[in-house]
Amino acid sequence: MLDTPRVGPPRLWVFDLDNTLHDARPHVFPHINRSMTDYIRQHLRLDEAGAQALRLHYWRTYGATLKGLMHHHQIDARHFLQQTHRFDDLSRMLLPEPGLRQTLTRLPGRRVVLTNGPLHYAENALQLMGVAGLFSAVYGVEH
Repeated sequence: MLDTPRVGPPRLWVFDLDNTLHDARPHVFPHINRSMTDYIRQHLRLDEAGAQALRLHYWRTYGATLKGLMHHHQIDARHFLQQTHRFDDLSRMLLPEPGLRQTLTRLPGRRVVLTNGPLHYAENALQLMGVAGLFSAVYGVEH
């Protein structure tokens, strides 16, 4: 049996989650920022202003608050991500891009999500937006 030559390379579509598949600016990002500040306040015993300043400093210096916390304070990444990405009602906070499902289904090839958020958050968000089954893989910051 002869193999049929491939016409072109297989397509792989890689998507970020926040501010690509949904608009995180109005609800999700402010919630995460408050949660991170509160986590820092509690675990490093800082006041609100000090915790917020440290969160922003590490974000600007390292590109991620968590990286600074791990480097300088030996914060456990899994615990931090679990605590700072809790949502009482994520479905009300998500603002999926209009026509998201229809657009994704028209893309030929494999679709994956690569996010700097934790896997549990990404999988939950995709499920709530009704597009989880359209991706062959989801990679969180843990990966």
